[in-house]
Parts: sequence; structure tokens; C-alpha cells
Amino acid sequence: MKLRGLLALALLAAAIAGCDGSRRNDTAVLGGNGQGGGGEQALVDARGRAIPRPPAPPGTTVQAVRSAEDAALAAWVADDHVVASAWTPATGWSAPEPLERIYGESRDVQLASNGQGQAMAVWHHRVGNIHSLRFSRFDANGWSLPDVLPGALPRPAVAGTPAGQDAPQLQMDAQGNVMAQWPSGFHANELQVARYTAGQGWSRAVSEPVASAPSASPPSPAPSSAR
Repeated sequence: MKLRGLLALALLAAAIAGCDGSRRNDTAVLGGNGQGGGGEQALVDARGRAIPRPPAPPGTTVQAVRSAEDAALAAWVADDHVVASAWTPATGWSAPEPLERIYGESRDVQLASNGQGQAMAVWHHRVGNIHSLRFSRFDANGWSLPDVLPGALPRPAVAGTPAGQDAPQLQMDAQGNVMAQWPSGFHANELQVARYTAGQGWSRAVSEPVASAPSASPPSPAPSSAR
């Protein structure tokens, strides 16, 4: 089993290296305490024209991406649910709609797009002490029915940790393939990584060590079916 795990990591690393040149994440983090770091980022269309701010409540951290030359998507958390809105010049921003209505609390939604009509949203979902990552894919048919990212166990929030610090990080290439990584909930000195292949779906998340452990160890996760 150990050899199989090492082989999976090697194959995933090769996949990451193979698409580095075409992967992108042009996500703008708007408002709240997002990860932008340099103040609110501007969202623009393919011609550099500013796209209006999505219809999220003031102070809300919003993930927004240009999904086509003259279209955009935005996602944020409202009342513990992930909601999304779409923008075009003709219609403006659509009314926010929840991607799903299930029991539990959602946070740290992240959004990535290839700018060619495809996008992926991934977020942390918690029911009691059970933590998971859920995802929904956007294409010409709209948002897919959300599902669990296989094998993922995100790190529970630690008191004093800045908002969004443990959020999953996404990059999508021109073909709609996605690379994702996030701090592992299994071990404090590990990341988990997974790859979405267009037309096939997500690989099972695998763990890899990081150079140094976080200064604050997360609480021990409750038994989960993620393994």
C-alpha cells in the first residue's frame, strides 16, 4: 500500500509539471478578509473594462472570475451555504442562488476558470466534527450538482487562524483540468492534492509532506469516511 501511495504521488506530480504552462487562476478576491493581500482586486473583462461588483452583502469575501470574454462568475457564502451569481453585459449580475441546500456549514469557497466557459468551485463543508470538501463544476449547462471531493479531509479551523488561510487553492488549465491543494486534516505537516480531469472527474486526494509543520496543530479529526 505504501508503494502504491508513492506511485500515486509521483504520477500526480508529473501531471502538475506537465500542465504548469497553461494553468491559471485569475480569481479576484473581493471584500471581506480575502487572500488577495493587496486590497480589493479589480475584475475586468477581456478588453480590460471593469466588471461591476457582485451582489454580495457588504463585508462578504467574494471569489469572482472572468468565465468568458464578456462573462463572469462569482461565489460566496451566505447563511452557511455557497451561493453563486453570473454576469453578462446585457443582464448584469443574476440573483444569487445557492449551489445546494444541505445540512451543515460551508466556508472558504474557492473559484477558478479557464476564461472559456468552464469553472470549478470547491469549498469546505462541516457537519458537526465531520469535515469534507465539496465541489461544483460550471459549463454551458450551468452548475453541476455538488458532490464530495473523494478522499479529501480539510483541516478544521484553528482559533486565531486568519480567515481563508486553510482554503483550498485551485488552478484550471485551458482544457478545463483543475489542480487543487489544501492543508491536510490528517496530519499537521501534510498537504492534500487532487486533480480534476475534464470528462473523467476528480482523482482521489493524496497526501504529501510540507517543509515544516504549522505553528499551531489542528485538533484531531473525528473518524471520517474520507479515507
